[in-house]
Amino acid sequence: MSHLQIKRNCVVCKEEFIAKSSKGIYCSMICYKRNWRELQKENTLVIPKIKTIITKEDLNSKHYLSIKEAVVLFEISEVTLRRKIKENNLKYVCLKNRFLFLKSDLKKTLFDIHNVF
Repeated sequence: MSHLQIKRNCVVCKEEFIAKSSKGIYCSMICYKRNWRELQKENTLVIPKIKTIITKEDLNSKHYLSIKEAVVLFEISEVTLRRKIKENNLKYVCLKNRFLFLKSDLKKTLFDIHNVF
């Protein structure tokens, strides 16, 4: 321990304190931890997730559709589509908890005149 009394200003809270060594820049352990957390946040690289926009033109060439793709293509509610699945009105294949529909089956089932009335 040094016998020198060095007056410094804390980097975080800007309060004046007496440093215990010539390298001291924080007044307390609390300020040290606050600054360490801020440095960790600055050094962390955040990569935003980019969602692809599904358009009808992209879906015209596909034969199998997911729920979100079917919602976009046929302009129906996702709730309606899931209700039809629950009622067993639609033919589907479930792969890894993902529903896939044949586009022609969806057209027949959703737009059949007998099912409307």
